[in-house]
Amino acid sequence: MVLRKLILSLALAALLLLPQASPPAQAADLPGQTYQGTMENGLSFSIAPFYLWLPGMDGRVGVFGTVADVDYTPIDILKNLGDFLDALDGLYFGAGEVRYGKFGFFYDVVYLDVSSTQDIDGRFINGNIDLGFSQLIATLAGTYRLFETEQAFLDAMAGVRIWDVNVDVGVNLNIVAGTASDGDTWVDPVIGGKGRMQLTENVYASGWALIGGFGANSDFMWDVWGNVGYQWNNWLDLWAGIRATGADYQSGTFVWDAVQYGPIMGFTVKLN
Repeated sequence: MVLRKLILSLALAALLLLPQASPPAQAADLPGQTYQGTMENGLSFSIAPFYLWLPGMDGRVGVFGTVADVDYTPIDILKNLGDFLDALDGLYFGAGEVRYGKFGFFYDVVYLDVSSTQDIDGRFINGNIDLGFSQLIATLAGTYRLFETEQAFLDAMAGVRIWDVNVDVGVNLNIVAGTASDGDTWVDPVIGGKGRMQLTENVYASGWALIGGFGANSDFMWDVWGNVGYQWNNWLDLWAGIRATGADYQSGTFVWDAVQYGPIMGFTVKLN
């Protein structure tokens, strides 16, 4: 826990040290988002309609009264990509922001739904067991521009993160049949910041750092995202980087004390 807080403190400090200098005509709001201009401009939208994230997981997950250590990397997923795609029932990652002057409203959605069936054909027991896992992480936040130059900016963020995690087990054997579910839905308050710095005429670095929970539901939660982007033109950005997020939450038999991390890439479209 102390190490996580230290990492987040360093990330927030890095955002606060963004330099001020002279830039290109455009900037970026979200990781990968094309900025709309200066604070005096009117209503504008920046949308990453779909991005790709390959998250490994490290931590502890407990369901049905049993807590298990979970440890798999993004490389493990790639090595078993065929099995993952066969099990995939639903997937969506997307983000966006609407801005007016200094103020904005930001959202980010992570959704994953996988399931598999294990056939059992023994001498005395036969049938199948169905396993399902779904996860939704939705972040909603207001933003306020603390400072802005033509080369860099920093926004403060405050809002909520909604978590919904479910594990389903269905047993259909010749000796027993039934279903069981475990998981929970909870909401954490979040605060943090996001920023951007131009590196060359078309290349920039951007990211965010969020912390939350504070014992309201999760004991502590965090999210750090950093990337390098390329401004293809006035309305399209391409970007890639690293994202990591974690939470420490427990309710009844359900335990979610895990970190998800991995490479991320996508594109952002500007509308105004």
